[in-house]
Formats: sequence, C-alpha cells, structure tokens
Amino acid sequence: LDPRTGAPRLVAGESRRQELASFVRARREGLSPAAAGLGRMARRRVKGLRREEVAEAAGISVAWYTWIEQARDVNLSEQTVESLCVALRLDPQEREHLFQLAGHPAPALRAGYDEHVMTSVRALLGSLEPNPSYVLDTQWNLLAWNQGAVRVLGDFAAVPQERRNYVRMVFTDPAFRALFVNWEEMARCCMAHFRRDSVGHVEDPKWLALVDDLVRDSAEFRAWWLQHEVAWPHHWQKELRHPELGRLLYDTFDLELFRPARLRIVTYTPRVVVAPQKSLPIV
Repeated sequence: LDPRTGAPRLVAGESRRQELASFVRARREGLSPAAAGLGRMARRRVKGLRREEVAEAAGISVAWYTWIEQARDVNLSEQTVESLCVALRLDPQEREHLFQLAGHPAPALRAGYDEHVMTSVRALLGSLEPNPSYVLDTQWNLLAWNQGAVRVLGDFAAVPQERRNYVRMVFTDPAFRALFVNWEEMARCCMAHFRRDSVGHVEDPKWLALVDDLVRDSAEFRAWWLQHEVAWPHHWQKELRHPELGRLLYDTFDLELFRPARLRIVTYTPRVVVAPQKSLPIV
C-alpha cells in the first residue's frame, strides 16, 4: 500500500497505463457527437461519446478499447495510437501527450501538419537575418531556413524534398561537403548527435531507409556508424570555404522547441572572416 494514500501501490508501468486510461476516457467524455462528425442525435444518457463509437472510429474492437480505458497491460502500436488521436480529435499537444503515454516517440512535425507553428518559426528565422539559420526535426529533416542560409549554405529548396536531410547532405552531397574546411570533425559530431536524437525512431521505416541509404552511399558513414558514437564532443565552430565569400568562421548554437512539436533551430553567428573575397550582404 502507498503509505501516503493507503491505496494499492502501482507497479512499474502501471502508473503510465492509469494516466493513459484516464486521459483517453476524459477526451472521450468531453467530445460531443457533433464534433466527432456523428451529427445531431437523440438525447443520450452518456456524457460525450460511447466507447463503441470511439472504437469504431479508431478501427479497433470494443473489447480492446475497453481494456485501454481499464489500464490493462496491452501493447499499443503507433498505428493504433494514431487512430485514437484521429478518433478523439486530439490537437497537436494532446496527440504528442498520448504518444508519450503509450511509450512511443512524439511524431515529428510533418509538412502542413501545424502551419501556424511553422509560420511563427519562419518569422523567427527572418528575425535572425543575416545569420544563416534553419530548422530541423528529430530525424534532421530540413523544414525551413532563412535567406542567410541560402547565401552561405546553398539553396535547400533546390534539393528534392525526399533528400532534404541535413545528415544526408553532409555525407552524400559533394557541394555541401566541400563547404566545410574541417569536414571530418564536423561530420563525426553530426553523426553522433543524429544517432542520439534518433533513438526513438529505430523502428520507423523512414529512419531505417535513411540509414540504409547512408550506409550504401557513404563509405565514411558506413565505417563510423559501426562505432556507435553518441557522445562525440560537440563541434560548435564551423569553418567554411565559400566559393564567393571566402573563408568564413562561425559559432553555432541550437534552440530547441518542445511544444507543440520537437524542433531545433540552428543559427550560425559570424566569428571571424578569414581572407574574404566579398563581405556578407546585410539585409
């Protein structure tokens, strides 16, 4: 028994299941039939939706859904959690919360998933001009960038979306790789932190496909990936060899956003310009 409450003490994992059950039940009871797309209905005895209605909308059995609300020890797949999010009309914060309660990583922000967030992020990137700045998700996909990044690092919009990944560009894009004077040190640091950040995605087919492509296409990635580095010293300084601007030295810093989706804003701040051929334009 819990000495504070006198209630039975929860075993490991049970408190998470209890919290998940309470959260799902509260959202079901707070969702009106009209909001769930069921239209106007006769007066009902139950508050919100019935369990049968949520189960049908999520494509699972009533018994399975009932076990979820009873905090039974059931294994919820990511697909089932996603179906529950849709059935219960969860907003981005609630969706992330349910995934975490189910023991899965919060899904990365997808293009168009929450456009008002990306609008604010793009405005922040604009305020950082002329410093090169860009936004990464948890799998290091490039989601947005400013004009400073275009001038110094290249036009990411010209890269096909399916290949617009920072790690992929570091290891397989010759022009991007050639920008970095100390490429090996930067690339090893990049890989170590990518591996650490991606730990929650090791069963994600897109993540697995990305790693497979990198192992196939880059000899360095193939060799270093086997070393399982996750604590490589962070390389804050980037020295670039720009074809028009000459040698550029930057300090970098990261700003992490956790709500409503995990994003990382990376900014390059000029430190010293070594033998520049022309100055970086200020806008």
